[in-house]
Amino acid sequence: MCVLDAVFSINAHYERHTVPTCHRYAAWAGISVPLSGSAQLPVPDEQPLQGFVTHIQTHGDAAFSSEVLQNRQRTRANREAPLKAKAARQYAEILVSHGIATLADANALLADLDKLKTVEGDLAGVAGHGSGARLAYLWMLLGDDGRIKPDRMVLRWLQKVLQRTMTTAQATGLITEAAARLRCTPWELDHAIWVDQRNV
Repeated sequence: MCVLDAVFSINAHYERHTVPTCHRYAAWAGISVPLSGSAQLPVPDEQPLQGFVTHIQTHGDAAFSSEVLQNRQRTRANREAPLKAKAARQYAEILVSHGIATLADANALLADLDKLKTVEGDLAGVAGHGSGARLAYLWMLLGDDGRIKPDRMVLRWLQKVLQRTMTTAQATGLITEAAARLRCTPWELDHAIWVDQRNV
């Protein structure tokens, strides 16, 4: 679920598109409400990542998008761009190839910085990587509260407050520094900004 959430949340309205997409998959696959890395491990009905990969491979990217997810969004605003379902499959395949099958495996990965760097390099090659917000968001969902998702909502909020344009790198630095001063995690500050901006 974390892979679907991370991939489908980029350049999409979260409540209208991402949440329903994740819930449709969960209902179809017979798993409970979408999980995150903060879930109590082990999770009884957690679907190993290979199961997700097998489902997409069995249906094919296009059929999985339209029939199961009922979401044919693409990684970019271009008709020729790959489907987000394809990007999600590729993300999952890469994680599985590195031995990441469960939330517990993902938590172990986050603690192994050398392996994490290798995995991040491989994931960065998947269409739609852009500035890295999708990857940062995946790690956030998997329990890394030291990350932020410097997406349009965070950038818009910072630009409004600071009255200047902002790069994703600058946004990440500012949010991280502000979180330290506020004595909260970068994730908590990112989430507060997201809550403020989600209905704008």
